[in-house]
Amino acid sequence: MIRHAHYIPTWLEESLESPVAILGGGVSGIGAKSLIESLDGQAKIYDENSSRGVGEEFLEEDARLSQLVVVSPGFSPRHPWIKLAEREGCSVCSEFDLGASLWNGPIVAVTGTNGKTTLTAFLEHAFRHSGIESFAMGNIGRPVCDILLGDCNSEAIAVCEVSSFQAELSTRLQADYVLWTNFAEDHLDRHGNMDSYYKSKYRLISNMRGDCVVVDQSVSSYGKRLGMNIPNAKILEVANRENRERVKGTVFETEPEIESYMMARSLWLSLGLNENSLEEAAQDFRKDPHRMEFIGVKHGIRFWDDSKATNFHATLSGLKRFEQPVIWIGGGKDKGGSIRSFAKQLRPHLVHAILMGETRFSIKRELESLGLVAHGVGSIQEAVNLVLELGRSGDDALLSPGFASFDMFESYIKRGEVFREAIGLLDSERNANNG
Repeated sequence: MIRHAHYIPTWLEESLESPVAILGGGVSGIGAKSLIESLDGQAKIYDENSSRGVGEEFLEEDARLSQLVVVSPGFSPRHPWIKLAEREGCSVCSEFDLGASLWNGPIVAVTGTNGKTTLTAFLEHAFRHSGIESFAMGNIGRPVCDILLGDCNSEAIAVCEVSSFQAELSTRLQADYVLWTNFAEDHLDRHGNMDSYYKSKYRLISNMRGDCVVVDQSVSSYGKRLGMNIPNAKILEVANRENRERVKGTVFETEPEIESYMMARSLWLSLGLNENSLEEAAQDFRKDPHRMEFIGVKHGIRFWDDSKATNFHATLSGLKRFEQPVIWIGGGKDKGGSIRSFAKQLRPHLVHAILMGETRFSIKRELESLGLVAHGVGSIQEAVNLVLELGRSGDDALLSPGFASFDMFESYIKRGEVFREAIGLLDSERNANNG
């Protein structure tokens, strides 16, 4: 049972009088089912994917039995099952809403096109370093419902990474603080256009119970264009020399990570906390793998793993940290957006382009129209081998795809792992060939 949970909201208590329908049998759906059952309610999972061992269709008779339908983030609001639930008068909420409604402590909602996972993890680390109990949860890979079922204090600070998929389904998440890192083109295959993508994230602000909002200039500017001003918003401060000296030698000393530190700093000072403690936390903070990580030098070429860069903004931000053009390994599953515009922004940063995945042909066409010879490959191993053919000692080779991994891999993590394995094979293969 949830430790220190003082009450169950009235809307949820009433909903538990009937079986709760849960759409989606993934990690968040399973967590929601377990949480409902811990509250002495009944829950049933419906999932179109029979490989998960559920494979049950959500029908009209199921909707009529349920007052509450809990939705996993993989479901679009336009999904026929959600429309059916709404027609039958069911209350529809996200898994995120369900968990957040039972959290008694302060909630920090972190969203943005890029940087939100690093910022979420760092804030949890910094709070704990300062003796403040906190939990990172949400899109960072730890569903809220799962955290509640564990040995946690629900009066601690919840630092929630919220994706646009989670935000657009959230109606009951009331954050005390909202940190919106940036806004750029992404997930247009889901949201349709940039305006809808922006509005999905803006729900966090329109529903919040607190009044502390920190955004960067791209968020503020786009909101003004839509006529959606953000009351009391603090615009992210650009790092000055003193700020950069404070994080020298840490993961935050270069772009774009310095922006995550500055976002954390803005919240930190708003809470009246000592900046020295934040600086100390930065010294021993480590990012998760596959986020602009230096892998090593092979045959004079420096290899970098930025497999987490699954959109244009992330890739372009990463390229800006290099002083000279790089050998770029990119491509993957298209998520919408202008590949032509992306290619134009890429071109000045590239000495060679090695392309893979379903978008390799379209990117190749656009880059070659700009005068850069691009190479299409069928695998990561081919890409790494081609780096050796094209590269010279002193070059940087960067895996920073700019697209999702799902056309070739189960996740960006697997993509990064395969990249590392391929690099590890270089010496042994070359030695064998020389023999």
